[in-house]
Amino acid sequence: MTPITHDTMYNIRPRQNGFSLIELMVAVLIGLFLTLGLSQIFLSMYSTSKSENVLSQYQSNQRQAIVALTNSVQLAGYYPATSTITTIGPNTSALPATTNSSPGDGSQFTAGAGIVGTTGSGTPEQDTLNIQYQSSGSDNVYNCQGGLVTSATTVIDSFSINAANNQLICTVTVAGTTTASLVLANNVHSMTILYGVDTTGGSTTPPPADTTNTYMNAKTVTADGYWLYVRSVQITLNFCTPNVISAGAPVAASTCNSPTSWVQTINLMVKS
Repeated sequence: MTPITHDTMYNIRPRQNGFSLIELMVAVLIGLFLTLGLSQIFLSMYSTSKSENVLSQYQSNQRQAIVALTNSVQLAGYYPATSTITTIGPNTSALPATTNSSPGDGSQFTAGAGIVGTTGSGTPEQDTLNIQYQSSGSDNVYNCQGGLVTSATTVIDSFSINAANNQLICTVTVAGTTTASLVLANNVHSMTILYGVDTTGGSTTPPPADTTNTYMNAKTVTADGYWLYVRSVQITLNFCTPNVISAGAPVAASTCNSPTSWVQTINLMVKS
């Protein structure tokens, strides 16, 4: 038996405890799986948040379009009250017959009427809408582009669809000068309009009651001469569903085959 000498005792090293290479590899593999799972959860939450944001903007876009149309339609036929006005009815001096060419539809305002439009052709139909009103310049009247009318003048708000870009646009005409168009809403596929008319007295006799008893498109209203007796407007805006995968990407007209419709009926304040 070999004796344990002083040198031999110092050469014996204590056994070191630790992880083997296999244990380390297993631990790294588990860590990778956990990291991958957390990454998937993060990406899912981010995608959901992104989609909700796109849909929220889409709904806000719809509301903005309807609010702009409602505010303008309710001004149709408005004129400042003065002591010289002693009769109730269309004011042909404040709102004379006017040919409006700002949207290119060539529509003709009947004297005293505050609204006129056209019925579009083709598929989808692209109707236009024109609103005429007067301001004193100090009655806090705003046009469809959000501008405050600061002078005594007659204003025409014109709404139409830019089919190439799926946009609802608005122009403002004052004293024969038309502003550049302003985009009110994107992803608007088409716009169709029906007019609530009181036909109880015929087109040549003022009706006894300012109520709507039928709805017509602009072509029929023009043919029957009922623009003075329009009491309400039913507007249908067809919106393209937004791309929630590629937020901000425009919706091409070719892919907007099943648009979402928003129908709004608006009473004319001076007629209802």
